[in-house]
Amino acid sequence: MEYKTDAIVIRSIDYKENDKLLTLFTPSRGKLTAGIRGVRKPKAKLNFAAQPFCFAEYVLAERAGRYTVTSAYLYDGFFPLRTDIVRYYAGCATLEICNALLMEEEGNEGTFIATVECLKSLSLSEEDPAECLLTFALHALREGGYPVDLDGCGVCGEEVGETPCFEFEFGFFTCKECGQGERASRSTYEVLRKCAGLTYAEEKTDGGRKRALRLIKAYLSQKTEEEYPCFGEFIRLYE
Repeated sequence: MEYKTDAIVIRSIDYKENDKLLTLFTPSRGKLTAGIRGVRKPKAKLNFAAQPFCFAEYVLAERAGRYTVTSAYLYDGFFPLRTDIVRYYAGCATLEICNALLMEEEGNEGTFIATVECLKSLSLSEEDPAECLLTFALHALREGGYPVDLDGCGVCGEEVGETPCFEFEFGFFTCKECGQGERASRSTYEVLRKCAGLTYAEEKTDGGRKRALRLIKAYLSQKTEEEYPCFGEFIRLYE
């Protein structure tokens, strides 16, 4: 039985002598594991289809619940990411988030589209890579059941003020009076509102991007119990 689908390679590991095992993100079935044969040979025709970031139409042979890639048609390999180490690690962090939050055989077309758009922005636009990654992460967290509430204090509903706190257990910010969580900053809050597509105070975003990255990485780690090494390396490299 054959199954044709658009997919993004979010993970690729060596298998046997010349094969690889791919983790594919598909819009209708979420994550799928598929073998791809012979791609470690020097002149393998499907070598491109076994690379992380590959966005292609895949033809999969299914047998007893296992998938094997039989052919692929490339849409985009996001090759410019490989020429800029900072944007490369932002792209790798995007794939880490997908791998951690997506479920096997559970479609998520919205996050699939958001992943493609994030990788395109990182590859082809001048948009700040931190804002690209944060925009994607906030979307993926919401779709994964861990939304970050950016609508004022999550306890009293008032403005968060200049010294908000972030409640990691519940995923919301609080004002100083209500907060018992980790101290955050107003710049972190405003940057996250910007990346979520909400109104924000531009004059209060200075210095907030790196803080926002650290907060979202910590929140992801708490909710998924994953380490996100590429996300961490991006934060280290980002200026």
